[in-house]
Amino acid sequence: MKEILGKAKSIRELLGGAKYSIDYYQREYRWQTKQMAELINDLTSKFCESYKEGDERGAVEGYGHYFLGSIIISDRDGQKFIIDGQQRCTSLTLLLIFLHHRLQDEEEKKQLADLIFSQRYGKRSFNLDVPDRTPCMEALYTGESFDSTDQLESVVNILGRFADIY
Repeated sequence: MKEILGKAKSIRELLGGAKYSIDYYQREYRWQTKQMAELINDLTSKFCESYKEGDERGAVEGYGHYFLGSIIISDRDGQKFIIDGQQRCTSLTLLLIFLHHRLQDEEEKKQLADLIFSQRYGKRSFNLDVPDRTPCMEALYTGESFDSTDQLESVVNILGRFADIY
């Protein structure tokens, strides 16, 4: 039996340089506006609990942590699969893409990009490596339009949740 380890991780530790697949038995991405709004409100509330007018940007590192819930990862033959938490990871990735579009500073944009995808030989590979979603995620990241006609439920929902936050 393999050992099961639990460790609290930051978003950077979870998504930075990571590549996750989603098993065929996982449900489609189904978050609706309500769940996305709850996540954004929870994150905002947690931030506001610690924030004080005049705080330097670096002060954020000492702010209280937000418990996103358990995210269960399985490692099979060197490939990581999300067993539980793909709805949250997908939603976080959409939020990161949205924030990336809002940033002006190129260094800050690069730091966020590292949480969204990795690049190898000039080709982007998103942290959630789901081939059916790749064209949609690419369009969202680059700001191009994407036709959702005849797309899987996950892709349609991803586009809808991104539109909700944009």
